[in-house]
Amino acid sequence: MTAWLADAALFAGGVYLCLRLIAAAYRLLDLWYTIRTAYPAVLRGILGWGGAAAATAAVLEGRHRLAFLLGLLAFLLFYLSLYRLRHLVLRKPAPLE
Repeated sequence: MTAWLADAALFAGGVYLCLRLIAAAYRLLDLWYTIRTAYPAVLRGILGWGGAAAATAAVLEGRHRLAFLLGLLAFLLFYLSLYRLRHLVLRKPAPLE
């Protein structure tokens, strides 16, 4: 039971770190207008969250590493699938006649 709970927590941690890493990557777009002064913060965010994910994956072993990496991958696939679903749900408006 304890191993299952640890795997679930590591999966959730992987999801959270992937979410934060994607958000840090979006800071590049959000702060592009002032990138000359904001690039240290942008790089700190990307390297910080990416480093946290890489360090966590490097420290873990066996099935715990697998659970963590599956959390990262699951959220990334979910996030990318939202772009595909957007095209299925949103339709072009009918032309005005």
